[in-house]
This record gives sequence, C-alpha cells and structure tokens, in this order.
Amino acid sequence: MSVENKERLIEPEIEQMQTEESPKEREFREGKKKYILKGISSVISCIIHICGFFSIWTIGNSVVYLISFRRHYNNYLSFSFGYFLFPIMNFTISLTSPIGGFIEDKIGGKKTILLSSLIITIAFSMIYFSRNIFLDYILMSLNGFGMAIGINITRKNACSYFMNKKALICGIAGLIPGFYSAGLAIFYEKYVLNPNSENPTIDNIYYDQRIFLNFQKLIIYEIGINILVCFFTILFYFQNDPKETIKYGFEEKEILIEVEHKNKDDEIIEITDKSERKEIIKEIKKIPKQIKIQRALKNKRAVKLFLMIFLFFPTINFVINTWRPIGIYYKLKTSYLQIIGALFSIVGCITSIIFALIGDRISFRILFCLFAFFLAFSSFTFQLSFHNEIFFICQIMISSFVLNGFNVIIDPHMMTVYGMENYIEIGGVIKSSSGFAEMFSVIFAFYLENNFTGNKDSVYKLMYIISGVFASISFVLGLFEEDDKFLYEE
Repeated sequence: MSVENKERLIEPEIEQMQTEESPKEREFREGKKKYILKGISSVISCIIHICGFFSIWTIGNSVVYLISFRRHYNNYLSFSFGYFLFPIMNFTISLTSPIGGFIEDKIGGKKTILLSSLIITIAFSMIYFSRNIFLDYILMSLNGFGMAIGINITRKNACSYFMNKKALICGIAGLIPGFYSAGLAIFYEKYVLNPNSENPTIDNIYYDQRIFLNFQKLIIYEIGINILVCFFTILFYFQNDPKETIKYGFEEKEILIEVEHKNKDDEIIEITDKSERKEIIKEIKKIPKQIKIQRALKNKRAVKLFLMIFLFFPTINFVINTWRPIGIYYKLKTSYLQIIGALFSIVGCITSIIFALIGDRISFRILFCLFAFFLAFSSFTFQLSFHNEIFFICQIMISSFVLNGFNVIIDPHMMTVYGMENYIEIGGVIKSSSGFAEMFSVIFAFYLENNFTGNKDSVYKLMYIISGVFASISFVLGLFEEDDKFLYEE
C-alpha cells in the first residue's frame, strides 16, 4: 500500500480523535450549561422578588385613601401626616439593609428571604386592623425592616453569576417589575380604590366610606402577592458558588478587593507583578470581614458617596410626596393625575432598558453627573409647571427617569468598588443616605406646610428651590468621583 493511501486511511481516525470530547471536556461543558441555567433561574428569582417590593411601593400612590380612612377615626388628621408613611418605611430600609448581609451569612439566602416575607406579611396584617396613623408609622417601619433584610439578597446573587454584566442584570431586574407595577397602579386606582374616579376635597380627603374603606381590600391583595412572591422567589433561587464562577469563566478579569494599598500621597499603587498581587490578595482575604467594612467606611470616598446621594435625593422625594397635593391644589384635571403613577412606572421601565444596555460601558461618574444636572434643572423650573398638566407630568417623569437610571447604576458601582462579599453591608451603609435625605425632605415639607406664614404656592416653590441647590452641589461632588479603580488582576 502506498504512503498516500495510508495517509487517507489514517486522516478520518485523526479527525475523529480531534472531534471527540474527553471526559473532562464533557464534564466542563455540562457543568457550564448547568451553571448558566442556575444563573438564569437566579435572575428570574431576583425579578420576582423585586416585583414584590415594587407592589409595596405602588401603595405610595394610595396614601390619600389611607389618610381618609384614618381621619374617619381621628378628626385632627390632615393629608400632611401621610407624608411620613413611606419615608419612614424607606428610611428603615436604608438604615437596616446592611443587616441583611450579616443574616445571610448566618442562615443563608433562602431562609433570609423567607424571614423577610414573614415580617412583611405580619406588618401588613396588622395594618389591616389598625385605626391609628401613629401605629401605621410603626408598622410601616416594621415592614421596611422586613424589606431591608431581603432587598439586596437576590440582586447580589443574580449579579454574582454574570459579573461583567451587573448593570444589565440590575436593569432587567427593574424593567419587568416596572411594567408590573405600572399595571398594578392602574388596577388599584381604577378597579380597587376609586372605580368611579371621584375627586377628594380641597384638603385631599375622601369622606365617602365607599371609597376609603377600599384601602382594606388593597392590603388583602398585598398580603396575597407577598406570599406568592416569597414562594416563587425561593423556588427559582440558586445560591452562587464563587468557585463555580471562576471555574466556568464568568468572573471579571480582575479580582475585586476592598482594602486599597496606598502610597504617602493617598493614591492607589498600581501593582504590576502578578505574584506580588496574589500575595496581597491572600493577605487581604485573611482580614476579618468587620475590619474590612470599617476601613472601607472610614475612607474619604465612602463619605463623599454618602454626601452625593444625600444631596441627590431631596428633589425626587419632594416630587414623589407632593405631586398629588400640588395637582389638587392647582386644580389640575383628575384624569391626568390618575395616570401619573402608571406613567411614572412606564418611564422607569424605559429608563431601565436604556441604562441596562449602556450602564456597563459608561462610567458611573458621567451618568451620575447627568442625573444630577437633570434634577437641578427640574427643581429650578418645577414651579413653571403648576398650572399646566402636560408640563407638570413631564417634570414628574424627569424624576422617574433619574430615579430609575440611578437605581440601575448604583448597585453595580458599589459591587465593583467594594466587592461582592461586602456589597450589602458597605453599600447598604452608603446608600442609607437616601433614607436620611427622604426623612429630611418630609420633615421639611411637613414643617413648611404647617408653620410657614405664606400660602402653599410659596411653600412649594421654596421646597424646589432648596432641592435644586442640593442637586447642584451633588453634581459638583460627582465631578470628582473616581472611576472604578479598586481592581487588581489575579
């Protein structure tokens, strides 16, 4: 047999050997497939979980009905008492969300989600039987604590599967719940609370029991939604294993570390030697978690981020808490006011899509400054919209755009700067500034409405001028925010 004929006979065998998978390759391929499926399932779990939280925030559009209900038993109440209900809840969320990370470390993600749902169910059940606004404040705070310990668990877990697509995951996790809450807002307003689209009195109160008693129906809906959300969130939840993330190639190109090495000028040293970097990472991993958190929070950057967020939020808080009373005071059409809650959510969905796609490509500093600029502009021009329904809605939608865009980019930024391991604790402390900002906003608004000698027109204008100044300062601070530099290759 000639040499050429032998080569022709051998070639198919060689090709077959080249195309056949070794046991290790097959195991790797199947393992990677399972890993991706678990990641997708965890993203679904995150979406379902956030849908539950969005449904709770949707009730914020219904404060007028709750206050009307409570006023039936407490004649001294005015609508301004409703300013505190959701800010108290959000303040509790901001203040106690770092606790969720410690609870997760102790009992695991699924049990933390279950505990969160149990607390929320108890709080809503007690609100159903409550007749006192001050008891409502306590119960909303309890509800906030329940939300706080679970709010970041599924988001962190979903992002840890796809580390280089954190903004995309956060955007998707806000997109579907946004559409859901838009539909829910319309359903609650049109079919549960106020089917006949009746207007409240000039003092924002409904005196017709057929209307304000519907608020109890809404609470029953929320209890049912919360139970279903808990069940399906846990069903689709798969705890991420960092070893699998590294094994199947979805880790970031750089390992995130929380304690930066600095020179005398307080600048980060660029470590180029790989062996030196590995030794540094090993040493850092030996540092107790509490110590790393303390060091990170004492850093100037953490203080600056805290102030940036604190000054960023008053405009958004004023808009969320005052758009309905402003609309009623200036006698804007009820048909326009009824769709604002839904439009707010729809704009939020569109914003989530946009920044889910670009959030991983554009620096946090640029996007934050863009949002702060929009807020400052909106604050200084808001008073021009008080007599025009279309302009009024557009101004509120600016706040929706900014709020939802910020929510997409802030968590990936915190995860990148402080690492997945400590994101909930450190990020939670820094983001608690939004809760302090909200409490400041509602206390300030309540004080002005009840103590300011001028008319309400002057009160509303003063609110937005002050918030515009705050947003402008936040913009300036944002210009000096560093891009993600706490990154080292392994």
